[in-house]
Amino acid sequence: DWLQEQAYPDQPIGRTILGPSERVSAFSRDDLQRFIADHYGPEQMILSAAGAVDHDKIVKLAESLFGDMPSKKLYQIDSARFGGGEFRQVKQLEQAHFALGFESPGYRSDDIYIAQIYASALGGGMSSRLFQEIRENRGLCYTIFAQAGAYADTGMTTIYAGTSAEQLPELANITIDEMKRAASDMSPAEVARARAQMKAGLLMGLESPSNRAERLARLIQIWDRVPPLEETVAQIDAVTTGDVRDFAERMATQAPAALALYGPVDSAPTLDELHGRRAA
Repeated sequence: DWLQEQAYPDQPIGRTILGPSERVSAFSRDDLQRFIADHYGPEQMILSAAGAVDHDKIVKLAESLFGDMPSKKLYQIDSARFGGGEFRQVKQLEQAHFALGFESPGYRSDDIYIAQIYASALGGGMSSRLFQEIRENRGLCYTIFAQAGAYADTGMTTIYAGTSAEQLPELANITIDEMKRAASDMSPAEVARARAQMKAGLLMGLESPSNRAERLARLIQIWDRVPPLEETVAQIDAVTTGDVRDFAERMATQAPAALALYGPVDSAPTLDELHGRRAA
């Protein structure tokens, strides 16, 4: 939440998911009923089903439950603006928490699969660069990973690590160095492995009917259609090593960034200092 707040200040996408505790505790039953009445209408709903279902029965059931729902006002959604900034809360804990985010493509962008393959190769598993260099070779943390999150019109590639207060400064600096190195020597083998990892995750997710139903709803929400699986696989396979290196260059040197630190983080580099290392 703190990283999201710094990345998208003073806008809905940057607010906490649950909201401030004092506001949540003040909600009444009437407040919740009014919110549902104002926002839950046929224009905002998608019904998706997968598995041993009868299409005609599902349609009839939906009509009986939702057919009389009145239309609701469609609210204007504000466009996201990545701002960037730093949040630091010093607290005497055993571990220091480090989260670094960079503006990246939304899920409707042509570059979304490049961003996801980059994040996978950089920090998507035990064979990734960050895990191998920072955890295995240098022993600077107990966990580190990267992931590419996406929304309709924006996204954020996030690097998270949990480490000690003493190792945090070196970890932060080496993270930047590894991002810069990926721009120059990300190998075809790493990209191929990341592509395979993405496709395996996609196919394994289809084994569960609940995952299939959720995927169908998300695709309708994003594209207003269900792209064939072969289309998605082809887009993943179309990403080249050059694409990933070019994207890595943007992430390492140009992309706006946000930083969140929590725990014994007194000695951690500031975001400005990390920007300086990016530019060096």
